[in-house]
Amino acid sequence: MQIPIDLVFERTGDGRYRVTSDDVPGFYMAGDDIDIIQSDLNEVVSDLLRLNCGFITSEIRWFPTLSDVKMHLEKPLPEGKIRYIASGILAA
Repeated sequence: MQIPIDLVFERTGDGRYRVTSDDVPGFYMAGDDIDIIQSDLNEVVSDLLRLNCGFITSEIRWFPTLSDVKMHLEKPLPEGKIRYIASGILAA
């Protein structure tokens, strides 16, 4: 079984990052270092899906890749904030 989810990555004017998803109940990550957020991301998504939905994850694939998301987020900010959406396929 596979389920699609979208993650919304944002970088605000003060340089902080935020990642949210309406598809993963209880999911919210934020901080100053996108590398730390991304290093914990798959584990947090997997744990929340297991605990809140009973879905055991065996594989997560993100499109675009998390490194592409990071590259996009590190570009100079337009007014306010930058927002980027990554879609994932989670397989059980």
